[in-house]
Amino acid sequence: MTSADQFIDELWDYANQVPMVEHPWFKGIVDHRWTREQIVLGEVQHYLRVRTNPIYFGYMAVNAVANREQGLADVVLENFLEELSGERSHVDIMYQFLEEAGISREEADNAEPAPGTLAAIEMIIGCCQRRSALEGVAMLAFVESQHGGPDGAAARAYKELVGHYGFSERQVETYRIHAEQDVGHGSRQIDTLRRAATDEETREKILRAVKLGITAFTLEWDGHVQAMTGWRDFWPGVRPLDPSRPEAAPEVREA
Repeated sequence: MTSADQFIDELWDYANQVPMVEHPWFKGIVDHRWTREQIVLGEVQHYLRVRTNPIYFGYMAVNAVANREQGLADVVLENFLEELSGERSHVDIMYQFLEEAGISREEADNAEPAPGTLAAIEMIIGCCQRRSALEGVAMLAFVESQHGGPDGAAARAYKELVGHYGFSERQVETYRIHAEQDVGHGSRQIDTLRRAATDEETREKILRAVKLGITAFTLEWDGHVQAMTGWRDFWPGVRPLDPSRPEAAPEVREA
């Protein structure tokens, strides 16, 4: 069996097939490809997915406690409290974007999810409901690592949304929070996986959950772009699953 560090490298190799910063949603913002109006449409989809956070974090917490996994329960509880504690939940902060764009909470709640958004919601909730807390952590770990930090997808988007597009800092606060918090979440969760990866059976469960999470959140960003462009496109990533088939990936279309 390979070392735990080699196993983590294997997981990163999979994540880097679809690097978040290269997804058309984030790259389009950084490259100023999208309009303000399109970005608002994408953020409606973002809101629809984020409002399910308490559901899947709740499942993770219940599973951790039921299996008496105290270390995992602490990791999950940290995320859960950041989502729900304080005067504003993360859903409230996410809604600020839509509120300043003139969209009511009722309109946001009743918006139609794009195909990618629907798929992401079902995959994320299903994973956390039916799998262990460790697998729930694995689902999130590499996604949050890519999202957070000064060079992560959230920080890059935040800079352009304020500096180029002129959205207010309050309106895009969710991206600032992700940039600050997710890098820590991700690194702690990856450390948890490293410590747990002591046998092949556990590693296989972790690997499958990591793949599910990376796929689910890639589909979420696809849903943003689908809502903006009106096309049912799914981003194939920067590397093929099968290296023996290196044909060029299709371009994502604009509206």
